[in-house]
Amino acid sequence: MNIGFIGLGIMGKPMSINLLKNKQNVFISSSNDDTNDELANYGATILADYEAVAEQSEVIILMLPDSKEVREVVIESGLYKKFNPGTIVVDMSSINPETSKEVFNTINKDGHQYIDAPVSGGEEKAIDGTLSVMAGGDPDAFNKIKPILQYMGASIVHTGPVGSGNSVKLVNQVIVANNIAALAEGVTLAKELNLDLDTVYNAISGGLAGSTAMDAKFKKMAEKEYEPGFKMKLHMKDLNNAFGSVDRDFSKNIPITDQTKKIMSELLEDERVNEDDHSALFKYYTNKKDNRQ
Repeated sequence: MNIGFIGLGIMGKPMSINLLKNKQNVFISSSNDDTNDELANYGATILADYEAVAEQSEVIILMLPDSKEVREVVIESGLYKKFNPGTIVVDMSSINPETSKEVFNTINKDGHQYIDAPVSGGEEKAIDGTLSVMAGGDPDAFNKIKPILQYMGASIVHTGPVGSGNSVKLVNQVIVANNIAALAEGVTLAKELNLDLDTVYNAISGGLAGSTAMDAKFKKMAEKEYEPGFKMKLHMKDLNNAFGSVDRDFSKNIPITDQTKKIMSELLEDERVNEDDHSALFKYYTNKKDNRQ
């Protein structure tokens, strides 16, 4: 099966590499020459533009930053008019569920299918090919592309109709955000008690406090190194989508998430934090300590 891959950033590039390692035919067009060269070494076919990618593909995977870019790439550019008959778009971007439905309604008129299949696990699991994938869309189309998803993910769940994948992802992002906030407060308390952070991690990570978030983010907080596996600005986008998908008054029903969102928003007033990993939420607590001294 010929696969076009659009969106070769922190997540998309290792995901496409896993497809190539599993002998899939992958077509790309990146504005980054280094990315083109790297993926060509794995066997990717490099083309001039997205239209050429679409013309070669039976399945097109998207891994774009937000709803606006998905809409621009697929609809506003007219790319969908270049699709081959029966093309399946597998949108692995984390976007607003309503945008997923909009794209589906646009391309389905011409006989194309759309699966919204956002992922969780960050760069580490993208590299390992062990992402969690939440996929919404036509069951037959899902079953057709599921073997492709299995090259990139360890958990592949069909969540229901189009839009449900991104709705489940919003639930995921609320839980992850609050896990990171709780972890940041735990690390803050450990430092206040003058505990050795490696010892704290070894003592508690195997118990009820342990989590994937702890395994991935504890060291980043302890070392104050925030090279992004998932950028805070993108997590903020997800929380905005979560709150934007429900009634305005709903925030009072999820007050912990509302507070976490406010903390992220305050941190993102510093433009440098936009490019940090979302574990940089810990900066909120270190800033508070610095202000007390």
